Amino acid sequence: MNIENQIAELFRAGVANPENKLNGVVDYDFVCADIMIEMSIDILIEEMGSLDEFYKVFDSLVDIELALEAA
Repeated sequence: MNIENQIAELFRAGVANPENKLNGVVDYDFVCADIMIEMSIDILIEEMGSLDEFYKVFDSLVDIELALEAA
């Protein structure tokens, strides 16, 4: 499985985790932290080249999630 698919899987798990919701709303900072803990920052940098590249993928997943919620 490639790194972006791994991030997407962990993102979906993080969004579904009730511990990452405050007053019923997903706190994406918690989701991001869960991904970084699960994968480790070193692996993310090694696989993606930088944390900036990770954040691009993460932000696109948040955008998709928010668009789905709004639909």
